[in-house]
Amino acid sequence: ELANITIDELKRAADTLSQAELDRARAQMKAGLLMGLESASNRAERLARMVQIWGKIPNLEETVARIDAVNLDKLRTYAQSVASSAKMATALYGPIAAAPDLSALEARRAA
Repeated sequence: ELANITIDELKRAADTLSQAELDRARAQMKAGLLMGLESASNRAERLARMVQIWGKIPNLEETVARIDAVNLDKLRTYAQSVASSAKMATALYGPIAAAPDLSALEARRAA
């Protein structure tokens, strides 16, 4: 069920995502980033993740600037590419008997 909801939300985002939703997401990301700096273990985990992903530790200003650089047009374009043409994959954990297969998900995305 979650896979179908995710596909539907990506398709919706490509067409109807609002500036208010983007602004809320930006504020939430920045608040989470700043609150995460309050704990030494959170800081260490963040630094390790940044080195693993980016090969460097971006400073806080750079990270906030990247968050602020996302605009509605870029986000809609990205959502459209994911919702329409990105290669799909599935990873299943737990009881999988009721899980949709990849072809069913691709058909839902194409609809």
